[in-house]
Amino acid sequence: MKDDLIQRMPATPVRVLLVDDDEDDYIITRDLISQVRDHAYQLEWVDNYDAALTALHRHEHDICLLDFRLGSRTGLELLQESRSLSGRLPMILLTGQGDHEIDMEAMKAGAADYLIKGQLDADKLERAIRYAIEGQHAEERLRRERDLIGRIMETSPVGIVVADETGKINFANLQAEKILGLTKEVVARKSCSVLDWRLTDVEGNPRSGPSSSLKQILDSGQPVHDACYAIGSGTTAGADPASRGRVLLSVNAAPLFNAGGKIDGMVVSVEDITARLALEAQLRQSQKMESIGQLAAGVAHDINNILTIIQGHTGLLLNVAALDADSVKSLKQISAASERAAGFIRHLLLFSSKQVYRTKMLDLNAVLHNLESMLPRMLGEQITLEIRGGSDLPRIAADVAMVEQIVMNLAVNARDAMPKGGKLLIETSVVEINGAYVQSHPEAHAGRFVCLTVIDNGCGMERSVRQRIFEPFFTTKEVGKGTGLGLATVYGIVKQHRGWLEVQSELGVGTTFKVFLPGAGEAGHLLAASKPESETVQGGRETILLTEDEPDLLKLTQEVLEQYHYRVLPAASGAEALRVWDEHHGQVDLLLTDMIMPGGMTGDQLAAELKRRKPSLKIIYASGYNSAFMGKDFGQDNMTFLAKPYQPHQVAQLIRDTLDGSRKDPCPPPIPAQGTSAPVSVPV
Repeated sequence: MKDDLIQRMPATPVRVLLVDDDEDDYIITRDLISQVRDHAYQLEWVDNYDAALTALHRHEHDICLLDFRLGSRTGLELLQESRSLSGRLPMILLTGQGDHEIDMEAMKAGAADYLIKGQLDADKLERAIRYAIEGQHAEERLRRERDLIGRIMETSPVGIVVADETGKINFANLQAEKILGLTKEVVARKSCSVLDWRLTDVEGNPRSGPSSSLKQILDSGQPVHDACYAIGSGTTAGADPASRGRVLLSVNAAPLFNAGGKIDGMVVSVEDITARLALEAQLRQSQKMESIGQLAAGVAHDINNILTIIQGHTGLLLNVAALDADSVKSLKQISAASERAAGFIRHLLLFSSKQVYRTKMLDLNAVLHNLESMLPRMLGEQITLEIRGGSDLPRIAADVAMVEQIVMNLAVNARDAMPKGGKLLIETSVVEINGAYVQSHPEAHAGRFVCLTVIDNGCGMERSVRQRIFEPFFTTKEVGKGTGLGLATVYGIVKQHRGWLEVQSELGVGTTFKVFLPGAGEAGHLLAASKPESETVQGGRETILLTEDEPDLLKLTQEVLEQYHYRVLPAASGAEALRVWDEHHGQVDLLLTDMIMPGGMTGDQLAAELKRRKPSLKIIYASGYNSAFMGKDFGQDNMTFLAKPYQPHQVAQLIRDTLDGSRKDPCPPPIPAQGTSAPVSVPV
């Protein structure tokens, strides 16, 4: 120990302050200190109380040797008075005779040691000085460690609690108080127990089996890692954390041991993961919906090609005059069936946000006003409808038919949720979305939005249903009473218009849908409904470059256009189309191209290349859907689009109009809301 002290303090002498009113005692102490080997001491002597107090205030010494007798005052008084000094040095009380009471009082006053002068020698004095300094250093280290731990506890973003051997909480840092709803008074009373927390899965549903793994810590001493617990009221499985007023915790815990090695408590870290789990669930749902949308769009593309072939050949056969009545009837039934199939496909395209749309600047209140006379008839007399239009509503850039589709489908969904009647409220408002809102709603965007709110007091939905309502073909209705595409269509339209949906629902209370669409500011006009196309179409002698990778559809379209006397140059890919172009020296009046083709060149790329070669070239894009159309608005861009499936007279009419400079895009009209009795009618 002596070597240790010398090693730790080799360079500077120990500065000793001796407070003693007897010069002879000073000389004795000086001689004892001088006998200490291997270390240097620097001794300063003061002989009265006031001088000692002044010296202590200077903080220039490492230790103080203090005589009990100081004239009219005592060393005990100086010990007590110096206790208020910051960074007080260690003090050893010296007395001429041993007195147990004085010894005890000195210890209470903060003396590092108590020595009897007559029993002192150099070794005892050196050891007492060394132990006193070592003790003060140890206390200072301990104080700093406690201060560090305390600051870590109070600034930690994770809640930390300490519980005793019965699970009662006897300490909680500020974050734990916030997460657990505790106060210092509650902690002091030990009225809360960690054993009351309910073990759950990551969705907050109670687990079967032992209610708490924290109890096992007290029994076996095994720590707990990343366990999920629920606290608070309302522990009904399946309810949202926000609606059931409880908090989901991520818990880690370890046992505490007493000096005898027995478990006498635990330290537990808690983190509120309620919001994080909700965000993760929303992200998983969003990813699932995106995957379903991609699948739906791919299926729709292939089926549209097939339907185009069916309708094309049906149209060709219907133009044959020699058919008998039964054959004509059968062909018309085939055509009607393919039209209904095309309606279903369009729903899938709307859900997957792949449907081509035409935007205009719309007043949402005006759209609702146009539907005001139709909605009551669709809802029935047993449902009371109220429409509230918000004031100072900004315009939205949207497809009017699609916006009407949103309103009608949500209204039908509300009607079906109120079979015995009820109230339906449709209202509009303008909202400002800030960054804080976006953090808790992953699909939201910051900015100014128009909000369409649809509220019913129907049967409501449980959580498991609410998580799937936007999936195509998901329905809770009886077989034959619903396709499961109504809300999926709403979802797709809203996403395609760069908005999002929020749903709140409670069983037996009702459901609220909120549709957020970005405000566009300036006023505009509604898109007028297009007039029905005439089936009497004029042909021509122009040359058409036809590009389509589906062989049967390529052959059919070529046959149709040749019946209208056009010169048709067929190509099955973009590369082949370029070769055909070169072979005919660019003598082409119009390009009719599919968008998705093999060979690494899309229809869009082919059109761009040929347009570069011949700027006057007329172009028509044809597709059932195409991801390349994402972000393209055929109401704003100078493009002509032919929606699959289509009938022979439609493609012929569009080609004639495009060549003549009077373009009319045959985009399908809105589909009646799912659940209505109106027939599906789609130009194909």
